[in-house]
Amino acid sequence: MRRALLMLVLSWPALVAAAADCAPPRRLQRVDGDDFRHGLHRWRLESEDPRALVTAHDGVLDIQAPAGLSLWWTSPIGGDYRIRFTALALPAPASAGVHAGRLSDLNMFWNASEADGSAPRQRSGRFGDYDDLRAYYVGFGANANRSTRLRVYDGQRRLLAGYADAALRERPEQALPERARLAGGRSLAIEISSRPATDADRATLRWRVDGRLLFEHHDRAPRLQGHFALRTTASRLQLRDFQVLQCR
Repeated sequence: MRRALLMLVLSWPALVAAAADCAPPRRLQRVDGDDFRHGLHRWRLESEDPRALVTAHDGVLDIQAPAGLSLWWTSPIGGDYRIRFTALALPAPASAGVHAGRLSDLNMFWNASEADGSAPRQRSGRFGDYDDLRAYYVGFGANANRSTRLRVYDGQRRLLAGYADAALRERPEQALPERARLAGGRSLAIEISSRPATDADRATLRWRVDGRLLFEHHDRAPRLQGHFALRTTASRLQLRDFQVLQCR
């Protein structure tokens, strides 16, 4: 009982923050997800290197990527929704060559489509092949854990906000704090919030890690539906408990 109460206290900031995003009397309800106990039939893999190893069993999605890799959730997601999962960064596999052993690139696309609104087509897994998508993108702990950025793809790839070490910093980025880095051996709770703006709350997207708001953005013409993908390169990631929730 004590342990259950402790877990509730530790998760309380995330629960409060997420609940505040739903305008009363609506509440978040789980509508889809993957517990990673039934294989990869809900996902589509695009890998730059055929040696990539992706498995889903015993509650864990394990991604070992020698090079660029995208893993698409095959069902579109839309409305006032949240995506949640936990992620653990591990040392990149030996197949990553000179990048073996690094922690890097817990990245993701969401509300992604082709320019005509259709579902993303099959691509090679090479990062540059995605430049013509329409999507939002966060690269968390990218560039060997030296940058974390929010971008929009709208015919060009534009920086909306970000953090980076001094050698990589772009305007208007800030210095990279520890909360915006991957932490070896520690799982991170990720939440993406996609929602229409209201008079009381103008934000159309929020991105949280461990219940703490890292990015918030108001888009005048927001993308509120599309596809989600995990994106990484030269890394190893383990994910658990992928959830899609909607305000209903």
